[in-house]
Amino acid sequence: MFKRNALVLLIALCAVACSKKEAAEQRPGADADAPSESSEAALNSVRRAMRVWSKERPTVEVVAAELEGVIMARTTAQVLMHYPGYRIILTTPGEVVTRIVFQFDDDAKPSIIQLTGLFGEPKAIQKGMLYTQQNVTTGQTINILAQPVTMPAEDVTLVKGLIIEGARTR
Repeated sequence: MFKRNALVLLIALCAVACSKKEAAEQRPGADADAPSESSEAALNSVRRAMRVWSKERPTVEVVAAELEGVIMARTTAQVLMHYPGYRIILTTPGEVVTRIVFQFDDDAKPSIIQLTGLFGEPKAIQKGMLYTQQNVTTGQTINILAQPVTMPAEDVTLVKGLIIEGARTR
């Protein structure tokens, strides 16, 4: 009896999930290539995060204020900020932010072509696509590593995460 009820429940859940997916695909005026609102919000946060790197030594408070976020959790080395569609993790030895990591949910994942429009041509490396930016104010080189969902990455490949950090100097 329990197996039968569990099977009926599983079939009902699958039917509901399929109907929601079909409804989203059949929505009038929805363009498959158009970025979602969550994706655009995530890209705006990425732009603001890049603006933070123009500061000489960005602190947690400065980054949180620029990204207009609320700190959800904090340890001695990391800070978690949560937004609809994505999370941001700040690596902070002390109060200075040394790395910003974006983790995107399914509906907020930007594509490689969107990031290329934002940062210029990437360099393909083993871990993903590497974008390099030169900060005019501080002279610092900033690396943006886009982690694609699938490798090898193409223009339409979605990105599951971004890592923004200063380039190592020797």
